[in-house]
Amino acid sequence: MNKHKDNAVPFIVKKTISGIKPFVIMLFIALLLAWVPIVFASIAVLDFELNDLTLQENLRDSQYSKNAPNAPELARTATLAPLLRSTLSSQYDLIVKPVPSSLHAKADQGFGYLFSHPQAAAQLGKTVDAEWVVVSRLHKPSFLFAYLITHVVHVPTGKQLPEIIVEIKGQQQTLNQRGINALAKKIFNVVQQR
Repeated sequence: MNKHKDNAVPFIVKKTISGIKPFVIMLFIALLLAWVPIVFASIAVLDFELNDLTLQENLRDSQYSKNAPNAPELARTATLAPLLRSTLSSQYDLIVKPVPSSLHAKADQGFGYLFSHPQAAAQLGKTVDAEWVVVSRLHKPSFLFAYLITHVVHVPTGKQLPEIIVEIKGQQQTLNQRGINALAKKIFNVVQQR
């Protein structure tokens, strides 16, 4: 019995440990709660639209036809959404919800419709069970530069957050990735603030 008493933890140490336990537990819970909403935020990233103002006016109506005069630019634009999805998922741990092309086509009533109608974008987001919908456009006023213009829509409220604009200069793929990285960071910051 005497042996057990000698090895016992002093009263001061017991009191200190019991006082720290609730603090450590509350700190752990606070960190977990701060981390969970961002990690589990789900986002649907729609394909980018191309608004190519470098085309002659009489060719603009045919830019989405089978024999589009700006086919290389359409192909370049088609690479942007997959880059953005990948960046948001890998660098910011957002859950990217896939949007089947049939659902996207059904919700989109023409060029710029979802871009201009956040409520319609929110409905599409509900269909794929996303918390956020990203609707973007590659606006190309010149051969020297273009803009990634993005609307982020909060699906539960149908509210569009302030427009995000990123400038891309040049036409190389590395510039696209740099522009997408800047856009992903801005999207993440906007989602995190909400």
